[in-house]
Amino acid sequence: MKQIIEEVYAQIRYDLIRTPIFNSQDLDALSGAQLHFKMENQQTTGSFKLRGVLSKFSALMRSEVAFDRVVAASTGNHALAVCYVSKAFGISPLIFVPESISSTKLAKLQQPGVEIYKQGEQSGETELVALEYSRKNHIPMVHPYNDSSVIAGQGTLGLELHEQLEFMDLVFVPVGGGGLISGIGAYLKAVRPSIKIIGVQPENANEMAKSVATGRIVEPSRIPTISDGTAGGLDPDTITYGYCKELVDKFVLVEEQEIINALKLLERHMDLRAEPAAALALAGLFKSQELIKGRSCIGIICGGNIDPEQYLKLVSK
Repeated sequence: MKQIIEEVYAQIRYDLIRTPIFNSQDLDALSGAQLHFKMENQQTTGSFKLRGVLSKFSALMRSEVAFDRVVAASTGNHALAVCYVSKAFGISPLIFVPESISSTKLAKLQQPGVEIYKQGEQSGETELVALEYSRKNHIPMVHPYNDSSVIAGQGTLGLELHEQLEFMDLVFVPVGGGGLISGIGAYLKAVRPSIKIIGVQPENANEMAKSVATGRIVEPSRIPTISDGTAGGLDPDTITYGYCKELVDKFVLVEEQEIINALKLLERHMDLRAEPAAALALAGLFKSQELIKGRSCIGIICGGNIDPEQYLKLVSK
């Protein structure tokens, strides 16, 4: 996978922002560790998802299959990235969203040339509907995580980390479907075998952690979480399960209030308004005091797309 990720990076690097790494001495003092944050909230479209989408489009363009439409399932960051890249390539995106999608997120996706279909109660169910539509109508599916090209694209983040930081002991990664941590883990474990990859999930939506622990992919959680970017369940055949089982050294589960506390810390000490999923890494770091003490740690700030009113409601709790 390392070589594949490097080849993908060579193909898409000029369409990406090489996002910076920030440090906060205040957070270092509070945590007793050296904390660095990879700022994917500064990526074009506001999240890491662009990496995987660019990689998938690059693979489709190299194939011999002609297409003028793509299918995707998402409530937010992945869909925004698909719409952005589709427009650049002159492709029409068909976006499937769950019926529970917020009006704010729906408004962001209602762009010229974008077809939107409401299907399924949760994002996991929506993904299966979209996949079936893709197969039935012979339209390429740009899956948010269950795709080797997408995983390789997300792995370019790990490649950048390797080039940007000389010392890394632990990397804390938000986990939903597992595409991001699979790509980062595959690259960093290849170049720095001693590094520890830590997955962070909400207590209320910990399907991947539970799946790895039980040895089978579990049913989606019905408990709501403010970290909607990592919620929704897993495809029954997702390849990320195997990657996570092999590459993730530990899962840390955080409570809803711990995510809110992390949002507040990011704003107070880094002047950063992140989305709840992006606060998972910091929440996981602070819940792992004994593990991180005196060590060099990375937290992935995976995205920054959040409605200002929703953000204010969260941090006022």
